[in-house]
Amino acid sequence: MATEKFDVVVVGTGWNGLISAKTYLDFAPKANLVLLDDQASIGGVWCAEKIYPSLFAQIKYGLFEYSFYPMQREGITSDGYISGDTINKYLNDFAKDYDLVRRCRLRTKVVKVDRMSGEGWRLEFEGRPAIECTKLIYASGATSHPVIPSWPKTGFNSPIIHSSETGTHLAALDKIQTATVVGAAKSAYDTVFLLLKAGKRVNWVIRKDGSGPLAIMPPTILGVVNTMDAVATRMVAVLGSSIMHTEGVMYQFFQKTLLGRTLARGFWRTLTSIAEMHAGYARSPNAQKLRPLPHGIGIFWANAGLGAASVPDFWKVFHAGDCTVHRTEVASLTDGNVVTLHDGAQFDTDYMILCTGFDKSYQPFSPELQRECGLQAEPSDQAKWASLEARAETRVDELLPAIKNPPLTKAGGDPEREKHLAHGPSRHYRRLIAPGLAAQGDRSIFFPGFIHSIYTPLVSEVQALWGVTFLLGLNDIPNQADMEQEVAEWNVWSRKRYLVQGRKHAYAIYDFLSYIDTLLGDLGVDPPRKGNLVEELFLPVYPRDYRGLIDDFHRVHIRRRMKGMA
Repeated sequence: MATEKFDVVVVGTGWNGLISAKTYLDFAPKANLVLLDDQASIGGVWCAEKIYPSLFAQIKYGLFEYSFYPMQREGITSDGYISGDTINKYLNDFAKDYDLVRRCRLRTKVVKVDRMSGEGWRLEFEGRPAIECTKLIYASGATSHPVIPSWPKTGFNSPIIHSSETGTHLAALDKIQTATVVGAAKSAYDTVFLLLKAGKRVNWVIRKDGSGPLAIMPPTILGVVNTMDAVATRMVAVLGSSIMHTEGVMYQFFQKTLLGRTLARGFWRTLTSIAEMHAGYARSPNAQKLRPLPHGIGIFWANAGLGAASVPDFWKVFHAGDCTVHRTEVASLTDGNVVTLHDGAQFDTDYMILCTGFDKSYQPFSPELQRECGLQAEPSDQAKWASLEARAETRVDELLPAIKNPPLTKAGGDPEREKHLAHGPSRHYRRLIAPGLAAQGDRSIFFPGFIHSIYTPLVSEVQALWGVTFLLGLNDIPNQADMEQEVAEWNVWSRKRYLVQGRKHAYAIYDFLSYIDTLLGDLGVDPPRKGNLVEELFLPVYPRDYRGLIDDFHRVHIRRRMKGMA
């Protein structure tokens, strides 16, 4: 089969892939660009195959959209949260309106990525011609490669699926009586709700020595303020110990003084208390097993991640439903469709749903290329990175004493797993590019979407602008040493700030505004500001506030060119 050639390949048709493609075409309308996705429809994690009626985003209407493309107000709960159907329609409408559908190739799984001699990339597929491209935007994101655990199994015939497949198993799930849910991520809460709402008996298995259950915020704070509106304020970034927010009077007070840190800690304890009262963990020993770690301040640390009870009546359905929570692990699956746990408990099940999360989707890259692209640690560089991170830790501790001594946590008790996670997120400057490649002048690839944020659309929009201007040589980057030091500081901060999650992924839950400001600052674009300090700190920031980013960048770029010509 003849190899196809394109100027640009975008891998992924979710939030990041679509906006990256649109942004590239804004700068280079004549580019021969194609989008690839292994799913059967557009939308990434929100594609038609992965959604179901009770699936809602954990974010409020108005916060989950691109800055220039408003979402229609449909499929919204009374608290303002958005249904999966609404998000799927939004992304498909976006692809149609910006003429991206004809550029999409679905059911196309990348099985191998190679770097070509010179500059460029080669992608291989099963049963399709290979593709070569000059630029590669690898936007498969952080939720495209399911983690599938395995256990000793004899004579066990009940279906075992990953939570990402739930949407295609609704008819079968409707006919069962009992189900087993494994894991404690957001998908586990969604799945348990789906099953309990349908009257099923559920056994929910959560590892005892892992990161614990997800920290769940109420949909509103005391019924007054939408929780996601509060999270979308700059005040939360001030109180949240962000490595990207280390200047100004408010930072100096809340992070550098004992009184300020005490007040900040009091805020997070109060917020955690409100969340725990709303959840009703104290109502039963069963519910108590879902209380997030560290106890009493779990909302701040987001050790297992952060979510919101966005689906209507989540906790009411949980407390009334037939659900048993087991804080242990599955030991074996045996005859009669029996699940045996490490603590000796046994029960039969008609279905097993693995809500065990996702791994980094870098499998198409060879181990050597993963290291070259900053996707995995280079063993021969261990001493160099140890030195960089030692220096980074000193700086992080000095800037953010509130997280100098974080609670001790383990990812799961497995020494090899602990070692694998020790280096933290991928070693990407600004979470987007490999310092080594960029320092060599290679501007042919970037990796949007591998940062975890509840503010996905706007983060992806700003990442796309930063990444596309990088590919086109329109923004400046530091030298390799400075980029690597930034990577070290982020990774050290991330595992101190977000504990287990921060050791696995690039996490920016309370820090997304600071991250966006940082990327825009690199481009010389000023972030939007409110009318006064009080509004600046306490009013939520919406994507629409950032409308016109590309025009703003063009104005900055023209000014720079004119200044250089003067």
